[in-house]
Amino acid sequence: MYILNEKEYIREILVSGNKPDNISNGYLITLIAKYYFDRGKDPNILIDTIKAKMLEFNIEGYQEYRYANKIKKTCIDLYDSESKNLFRELEYVPIYEKELKVVESLPNDRQKKFMFTLFAIARYMNSEGWINKKDSKGLSEVFKLANVTLSSDKKNELLHELYSNGYIHFGKKVNNLNIKIDLGDTDDDIAYKVTQFENIGNQYIGNFKKGYKQCKQCGKKIKIVSKNDGSSLYCKKCKHDKQLEWSKKSYYKSIET
Repeated sequence: MYILNEKEYIREILVSGNKPDNISNGYLITLIAKYYFDRGKDPNILIDTIKAKMLEFNIEGYQEYRYANKIKKTCIDLYDSESKNLFRELEYVPIYEKELKVVESLPNDRQKKFMFTLFAIARYMNSEGWINKKDSKGLSEVFKLANVTLSSDKKNELLHELYSNGYIHFGKKVNNLNIKIDLGDTDDDIAYKVTQFENIGNQYIGNFKKGYKQCKQCGKKIKIVSKNDGSSLYCKKCKHDKQLEWSKKSYYKSIET
């Protein structure tokens, strides 16, 4: 999961009192710890605060004892850290002109969407171009983010093609989980700003492939076949849903007056 502004994100979660389905318990613990961290207070206060907040969410299947070591270690690491910027607080993730040219040099949309997504993730991670995944599930999430649906064999084939042509590099271990890309110069012009970390592959198609755009509601890519398609912000399904929503609002407004 990629969150541009972690501080704002955890603040909204704490106010709502609801844990989003797409965030792990471990990541939630880390964000809560950072939010309530105060170097001037006893670490045990922070530990107790996290435990209390996690219980308030009433997370199905959550058992405090299973996360006791995680909570303790997270707190200790914060007190040991000298960093003042605990949260990632980004307005956007930039894709630079040179990086876009690399993407556009690729032979097909799948590779383009995937490479565009790799540039976005690498900029987000800020680890000198490294994108490290613990397992194949983590790598599958990258393909999903890129809107690329392939079998395991085809995924490996795509990675091998990019590797063979020098677009990506692998770590020393014999696997494809640690990927490195060559980032462009930050002095270059910004070609695109990623402000939402979802459907990044479709963001590329919708913004850079002629004859296509991206649905504002669901992120689906839309092929423009007429002037009406070009002026609409939504795909057919979302446009229909929006029209129903507008109709309901107009109806209830009319009976109120």
